[in-house]
Amino acid sequence: MDRNMEELLASADTFTLTTIDSRGFPHPIAVSAPLERNGFYYFKFYINGEGRTAENIRQNRSGSLFCFNKETHESIALKGYFLIEELVEYKLLAAQLNEFQKDLNYEHPVIAIFETLSAKHYENMHGEFLDVADK
Repeated sequence: MDRNMEELLASADTFTLTTIDSRGFPHPIAVSAPLERNGFYYFKFYINGEGRTAENIRQNRSGSLFCFNKETHESIALKGYFLIEELVEYKLLAAQLNEFQKDLNYEHPVIAIFETLSAKHYENMHGEFLDVADK
């Protein structure tokens, strides 16, 4: 993975997570930085298990992630699919959550896992597409 892509992903504190609803319409939400990440291939996000996003993932796993740096006008858009991971014990996860996530106080929190199929890195007025096969 390109060093600039890694730096952007590591520094982003907010991501746009987009799922597809039952009508085929995009449903974007802002989420905090991933709890876990492996390059641009694999991400874990904390979401509400009873919310629209989790419902959409259960019906259609396709989706995308997006993050950007407004100072450098650099962005990364990732296309892939989601899975829902049920929490075994919230206490084990609580130490990884930021204050905002803790304050959400979801009754049924889950982890949304995102696996990337392809990426578009945009920097210096130029976009570059990468497929997972290009690892």
